[in-house]
Amino acid sequence: MSSVLRRAARAEVDITSTRPGTPGGRFMRQFWLAVHRSEDLAKGHAKPIRIMSEDYTLYRGESGRAQVFDYRCPHRGAQLHLGWVEGDAIRCLYHGWKFDCSGQCVEMPAEDANYPRKVSAHSYPTREYMGLVFAYFGEGEPPAFPPFPASQDESLVHVWNTETVPCNWLQCYENSADEVHVAFVHQPGGSHAAIAELPEVSAEETDWGMRRLGTRKGGKVRVSLHYMPNVTRVVVPPLAGFEGVGGWSEIFFSFTPVDDENHMWLITSQVKVTGKEAEKFLQKKAAYLEACAKAPKVMELVHDVWAGRRRLIDVEHPDLAIVQDIAVQAGQGRVADRESERLGRSDTAIILWRKILARELGAIAEGRSSKKWRVAPVDVVPTLGF
Repeated sequence: MSSVLRRAARAEVDITSTRPGTPGGRFMRQFWLAVHRSEDLAKGHAKPIRIMSEDYTLYRGESGRAQVFDYRCPHRGAQLHLGWVEGDAIRCLYHGWKFDCSGQCVEMPAEDANYPRKVSAHSYPTREYMGLVFAYFGEGEPPAFPPFPASQDESLVHVWNTETVPCNWLQCYENSADEVHVAFVHQPGGSHAAIAELPEVSAEETDWGMRRLGTRKGGKVRVSLHYMPNVTRVVVPPLAGFEGVGGWSEIFFSFTPVDDENHMWLITSQVKVTGKEAEKFLQKKAAYLEACAKAPKVMELVHDVWAGRRRLIDVEHPDLAIVQDIAVQAGQGRVADRESERLGRSDTAIILWRKILARELGAIAEGRSSKKWRVAPVDVVPTLGF
């Protein structure tokens, strides 16, 4: 194929879609993806999940092992999450077929004893890390785990409430590379006042994703990390409502596609506290969770803002920054119209990330190999910069 045709093919690649068989879907399935919050999956429970426009069963065995499985029983298509967990196996409600965690059928109560060994369901590699359940949906052996490093400092892991956001995953991921929005979107409530000074943004591709720099007056530089394909790691201000307890923490944002018009925010904070300070943080966390339980749902407030029933600047909520972000980012539409944008120099990181995705997905569309992405080294860390 000529270079002209190659450039044309790349231009036509949809960088937003992760449906099965699309270049984006094939690309994303090369990586471990966060699919659920660990604490929300009880032993012996099964539930349906939808990831990248496909349905699956997620369950936790009696040993505590989490497992992602086919959505339907291979017998007659019943939903497997309707059944029950036995040990680390799952039994279909419809006719009692039982599958071990590898997917092998081990019991068929009404069938010949030799038949089970001939039948299996698809079981997906599943692991847990930083308070989240991860799964691998690609072909062959999964890549190295964990998919990204965390700080080696002693700390607490705080996993935020999961939000399902009604828009394509990429526009929220792009926002995580948009440091300028902080000074405006998060001005009401003042949660990010300490980093509201406008930065000069620069970015560079790495062998694990993208390193982004926000340079402020006096040469102060805030370093943020973007791990391929959908995780951002940054240092953020103390959590709202925690009155400074826990200080500035590292936060990991996983933007996992549900389908092309919806995605999940799976957010983990690594709070570097020990001893009495850790006890204070846990007390503040309990109060925060109680306040969240009493507050309106995040998406209820977002819909009120969109409908004009509330002004965003008047909203009060324990997770105010999340309300603000979703209102703006999902307010761009289910899939943002990138053809009508007018990007500027502050969008440098977003432009670079789009170029990387277009290149990688273009290679896949043309039947060529994409880049061999690696797990970032533990000594490459985000910094506050001041």
